[in-house]
Amino acid sequence: MLKKSILAGMAFLMLSCGNQKKEESDSGTGSVIDKVSNLNKVAQSADKMEEMTAELKKLTPLTNEQLKAAVPETLDGLKRKSFSAGGYAVSGLSTIEAEYGDDSKYVKVGIIDGAGESGSAIISLMAMTLSMDRESESNGTVSKTVDVNGIRSITEETKSESSVSSSIKFLYKDRYSVSLDGTGYSLQELESFLKSVKLDELK
Repeated sequence: MLKKSILAGMAFLMLSCGNQKKEESDSGTGSVIDKVSNLNKVAQSADKMEEMTAELKKLTPLTNEQLKAAVPETLDGLKRKSFSAGGYAVSGLSTIEAEYGDDSKYVKVGIIDGAGESGSAIISLMAMTLSMDRESESNGTVSKTVDVNGIRSITEETKSESSVSSSIKFLYKDRYSVSLDGTGYSLQELESFLKSVKLDELK
Protein backbone atom coordinates (compact mmCIF):
# COMPACT_ATOMS: atom_id res chain seq x y z
CA MET A 1 0.00 0.00 0.00
CA LEU A 2 2.78 2.42 0.91
CA LYS A 3 4.66 1.67 -2.31
CA LYS A 4 1.53 2.39 -4.35
CA SER A 5 1.07 5.68 -2.49
CA ILE A 6 4.69 6.63 -3.18
CA LEU A 7 4.36 5.92 -6.90
CA ALA A 8 1.02 7.71 -7.11
CA GLY A 9 2.47 10.72 -5.34
CA MET A 10 5.46 10.72 -7.65
CA ALA A 11 3.28 10.60 -10.73
CA PHE A 12 1.33 13.59 -9.40
CA LEU A 13 4.57 15.51 -8.80
CA MET A 14 5.72 14.73 -12.33
CA LEU A 15 2.48 16.05 -13.84
CA SER A 16 2.60 19.14 -11.64
CA CYS A 17 6.15 19.89 -12.70
CA GLY A 18 5.09 19.56 -16.30
CA ASN A 19 2.76 22.50 -15.93
CA GLN A 20 5.45 24.86 -14.71
CA LYS A 21 7.34 27.20 -17.03
CA LYS A 22 10.65 25.79 -18.25
CA GLU A 23 13.69 27.10 -20.03
CA GLU A 24 13.64 26.30 -23.75
CA SER A 25 16.53 23.91 -23.31
CA ASP A 26 14.47 21.92 -20.79
CA SER A 27 11.52 21.26 -23.11
CA GLY A 28 10.73 18.70 -25.79
CA THR A 29 11.66 15.02 -26.08
CA GLY A 30 14.56 15.31 -23.64
CA SER A 31 12.25 16.59 -20.93
CA VAL A 32 9.86 13.65 -21.39
CA ILE A 33 12.73 11.15 -21.26
CA ASP A 34 14.06 12.76 -18.06
CA LYS A 35 10.64 12.47 -16.41
CA VAL A 36 10.29 8.80 -17.36
CA SER A 37 13.82 8.12 -16.10
CA ASN A 38 13.08 9.83 -12.81
CA LEU A 39 9.84 7.89 -12.37
CA ASN A 40 11.71 4.64 -12.99
CA LYS A 41 14.28 5.57 -10.34
CA VAL A 42 11.52 6.24 -7.82
CA ALA A 43 9.86 2.91 -8.66
CA GLN A 44 13.17 1.09 -8.18
CA SER A 45 13.73 2.71 -4.77
CA ALA A 46 10.13 2.34 -3.55
CA ASP A 47 10.89 -0.89 -1.67
CA LYS A 48 13.78 0.78 0.13
CA MET A 49 11.59 3.75 1.06
CA GLU A 50 8.89 1.44 2.40
CA GLU A 51 11.42 -0.46 4.50
CA MET A 52 12.99 2.78 5.75
CA THR A 53 9.60 4.20 6.75
CA ALA A 54 8.69 1.03 8.66
CA GLU A 55 11.97 1.20 10.61
CA LEU A 56 11.56 4.91 11.41
CA LYS A 57 8.09 4.34 12.84
CA LYS A 58 9.62 2.04 15.47
CA LEU A 59 12.09 4.68 16.71
CA THR A 60 11.66 7.22 19.49
CA PRO A 61 12.18 10.87 18.45
CA LEU A 62 15.08 12.79 19.99
CA THR A 63 14.40 15.17 22.86
CA ASN A 64 14.75 18.94 22.48
CA GLU A 65 18.07 18.87 24.34
CA GLN A 66 19.45 16.18 22.05
CA LEU A 67 18.48 18.17 18.98
CA LYS A 68 19.88 21.38 20.44
CA ALA A 69 23.33 19.76 20.62
CA ALA A 70 23.42 19.72 16.80
CA VAL A 71 23.10 23.51 16.44
CA PRO A 72 26.22 25.15 17.92
CA GLU A 73 26.33 28.63 19.48
CA THR A 74 28.39 29.84 16.52
CA LEU A 75 28.27 28.72 12.90
CA ASP A 76 31.58 29.34 11.17
CA GLY A 77 31.90 32.66 13.03
CA LEU A 78 28.21 33.62 12.97
CA LYS A 79 26.63 33.88 16.42
CA ARG A 80 23.38 32.02 17.06
CA LYS A 81 20.74 34.65 17.77
CA SER A 82 17.75 32.37 18.31
CA PHE A 83 16.51 28.79 18.28
CA SER A 84 13.20 27.01 18.61
CA ALA A 85 12.86 23.32 19.47
CA GLY A 86 9.76 21.15 19.46
CA GLY A 87 7.67 23.72 17.63
CA TYR A 88 5.65 21.02 15.88
CA ALA A 89 5.24 18.67 18.85
CA VAL A 90 1.46 18.87 18.48
CA SER A 91 1.74 16.85 15.26
CA GLY A 92 4.18 14.36 16.76
CA LEU A 93 7.30 15.83 15.14
CA SER A 94 10.61 16.43 16.87
CA THR A 95 12.24 19.51 15.30
CA ILE A 96 14.65 22.36 15.88
CA GLU A 97 15.38 25.58 14.02
CA ALA A 98 18.28 27.95 14.74
CA GLU A 99 19.11 31.31 13.18
CA TYR A 100 22.58 32.84 12.87
CA GLY A 101 23.67 36.34 11.84
CA ASP A 102 21.66 39.57 11.88
CA ASP A 103 18.37 40.86 10.51
CA SER A 104 19.69 41.55 7.01
CA LYS A 105 22.13 38.68 6.47
CA TYR A 106 21.54 35.35 8.17
CA VAL A 107 21.54 31.56 7.98
CA LYS A 108 18.73 29.32 9.23
CA VAL A 109 19.38 25.69 10.15
CA GLY A 110 16.40 23.33 10.42
CA ILE A 111 16.36 19.68 11.51
CA ILE A 112 13.40 17.27 11.54
CA ASP A 113 13.71 13.89 13.24
CA GLY A 114 12.08 11.24 11.06
CA ALA A 115 11.37 8.91 13.98
CA GLY A 116 7.72 8.09 14.67
CA GLU A 117 4.56 8.13 12.57
CA SER A 118 4.57 11.79 11.47
CA GLY A 119 8.32 12.12 10.99
CA SER A 120 8.62 8.98 8.89
CA ALA A 121 6.10 10.33 6.37
CA ILE A 122 8.16 13.50 5.88
CA ILE A 123 11.41 11.59 5.46
CA SER A 124 9.80 9.26 2.92
CA LEU A 125 8.69 12.21 0.82
CA MET A 126 12.15 13.79 1.04
CA ALA A 127 13.81 10.51 0.02
CA MET A 128 11.44 10.33 -2.94
CA THR A 129 12.41 13.82 -4.08
CA LEU A 130 16.13 13.13 -3.67
CA SER A 131 15.87 9.99 -5.82
CA MET A 132 15.23 12.16 -8.89
CA ASP A 133 17.88 13.87 -11.01
CA ARG A 134 16.58 17.39 -11.44
CA GLU A 135 17.96 20.70 -12.65
CA SER A 136 16.12 23.89 -13.52
CA GLU A 137 16.74 27.59 -13.99
CA SER A 138 14.14 30.34 -13.99
CA ASN A 139 14.17 34.05 -13.17
CA GLY A 140 17.65 33.95 -11.67
CA THR A 141 16.99 30.84 -9.56
CA VAL A 142 19.02 27.69 -10.20
CA SER A 143 17.84 24.42 -8.58
CA LYS A 144 19.76 21.14 -8.74
CA THR A 145 19.98 17.68 -7.20
CA VAL A 146 23.70 17.25 -6.53
CA ASP A 147 26.23 15.86 -4.04
CA VAL A 148 27.33 18.35 -1.36
CA ASN A 149 30.25 17.14 0.75
CA GLY A 150 29.46 13.62 -0.42
CA ILE A 151 25.76 13.82 0.52
CA ARG A 152 22.98 13.84 -2.09
CA SER A 153 21.23 17.17 -1.71
CA ILE A 154 18.75 19.57 -3.26
CA THR A 155 20.36 22.98 -3.75
CA GLU A 156 18.92 26.30 -4.81
CA GLU A 157 20.52 29.68 -5.44
CA THR A 158 18.86 32.93 -6.43
CA LYS A 159 20.93 35.86 -7.64
CA SER A 160 20.08 39.38 -8.73
CA GLU A 161 22.07 42.59 -9.05
CA SER A 162 21.28 43.53 -5.46
CA SER A 163 20.76 40.27 -3.56
CA VAL A 164 21.60 36.59 -3.21
CA SER A 165 19.99 33.71 -1.33
CA SER A 166 20.57 29.97 -1.25
CA SER A 167 19.45 26.71 0.31
CA ILE A 168 20.64 23.13 0.85
CA LYS A 169 18.36 20.25 1.86
CA PHE A 170 19.35 16.62 2.46
CA LEU A 171 18.79 13.50 4.55
CA TYR A 172 21.23 12.44 7.24
CA LYS A 173 21.46 8.79 8.28
CA ASP A 174 18.21 8.12 6.38
CA ARG A 175 16.45 9.60 9.40
CA TYR A 176 16.96 13.35 9.73
CA SER A 177 15.86 16.02 7.26
CA VAL A 178 18.42 18.83 7.41
CA SER A 179 18.05 22.22 5.74
CA LEU A 180 20.17 25.35 5.55
CA ASP A 181 18.74 28.57 4.15
CA GLY A 182 20.98 31.58 3.60
CA THR A 183 19.83 35.15 3.03
CA GLY A 184 22.69 37.30 1.77
CA TYR A 185 24.90 34.24 1.26
CA SER A 186 25.83 32.35 -1.91
CA LEU A 187 25.51 28.58 -2.23
CA GLN A 188 29.29 28.20 -1.93
CA GLU A 189 29.25 30.18 1.34
CA LEU A 190 26.32 28.11 2.62
CA GLU A 191 28.27 24.89 1.97
CA SER A 192 31.01 26.26 4.23
CA PHE A 193 28.48 26.93 7.01
CA LEU A 194 27.19 23.36 6.67
CA LYS A 195 30.52 22.01 7.92
CA SER A 196 29.92 23.70 11.28
CA VAL A 197 26.58 21.99 11.97
CA LYS A 198 27.19 19.21 14.49
CA LEU A 199 25.52 16.40 12.59
CA ASP A 200 27.45 13.79 14.55
CA GLU A 201 25.29 14.71 17.57
CA LEU A 202 22.30 13.23 15.73
CA LYS A 203 22.44 9.64 16.97
